[in-house]
Amino acid sequence: MEIVVRGRNVEITTSIQDYVTKKLSKLERFFHRLLDATVNFRLERGRVKVEVTLSASGVIIRGEGIGSEWRSAFDEVMDKLERQVKKYKEKLERRGVLKKEGLVVGEMVEEVKGSEVVLDKIVRVKEFVLRPMSVEDAILQMELLGHSFFVFKDIDRDKVQVVYRRGEGDYGLIDPIY
Repeated sequence: MEIVVRGRNVEITTSIQDYVTKKLSKLERFFHRLLDATVNFRLERGRVKVEVTLSASGVIIRGEGIGSEWRSAFDEVMDKLERQVKKYKEKLERRGVLKKEGLVVGEMVEEVKGSEVVLDKIVRVKEFVLRPMSVEDAILQMELLGHSFFVFKDIDRDKVQVVYRRGEGDYGLIDPIY
């Protein structure tokens, strides 16, 4: 797994780099198809915020944690990521798409570009590749990212749709007519 560690207002020492690499490598024992990881350390208001993004065969798994020092913040993120990776692996095993040789499901979503802009109220614009997937896969991807909605291309209907989390905890589907 390729691991990139960055810091904003935090100096990334070799001890931080080694600790992060050692901990993230342990996730591979749960799910060997993790391709890369990006770890961002940021100092905000005297606290360290850590954001980790993992890529696993096109699926993006994300977590963040905040602590008084870098190690506690990173450990908090690792607990979250471990639960998410296990949950994703179990779901694939239940659906029968995991075999001994690895994941056989196609790629889901790959982020291409994210840029910061200021146009009235818009503060960020994201472009990404829409890959065909089922509604169930879109909900799984939304949950793994920790988002409240997810835009995807429905594999059966060949059109763009949006799944979202409703206030009661269930899901909704926006099916545009165009």
